[in-house]
Amino acid sequence: MIHHEIRKASTADASALSTLIQDAVRVSNSRDYNQAIIELICANFALDRVIEKMEQRDVFVAASDCVVVGTVSLGQGKLHSLFVAPEHQGGGIGRRSVEYLERHAVGKGLSELWLSSSITAKPFYTKLGYELVHFEERPDGSTFLMKKPLL
Repeated sequence: MIHHEIRKASTADASALSTLIQDAVRVSNSRDYNQAIIELICANFALDRVIEKMEQRDVFVAASDCVVVGTVSLGQGKLHSLFVAPEHQGGGIGRRSVEYLERHAVGKGLSELWLSSSITAKPFYTKLGYELVHFEERPDGSTFLMKKPLL
């Protein structure tokens, strides 16, 4: 098994993050969302938007041999933007990234973590112990609001 380092993202990672997220959305979410929604989601992760989010959240990357293969972030008590490069999905990077973020959240004094899951990722989060709160109908891609106690 390949070892992936999880570390705090830097602005030098922003371009790689934008590309990784857009690739992951186009490959992984296309079976659950139509093309117009996919393009709206991708636009939300254009380089300037990624940099903006990095200023507002605690952003982490999973890297292998200095190549960014995954990302996850924490902001306002929510897990945001968990993405793994399509060619690395299914190898545990997402799970390890969530576990890392949960430990980070506990260190910041949070007792629970919330997230808005894509339709695609809902089974993944359920396996990690997140429970459905309610379905969120959204024009830019409907999601499931989920939460998990951390303590």
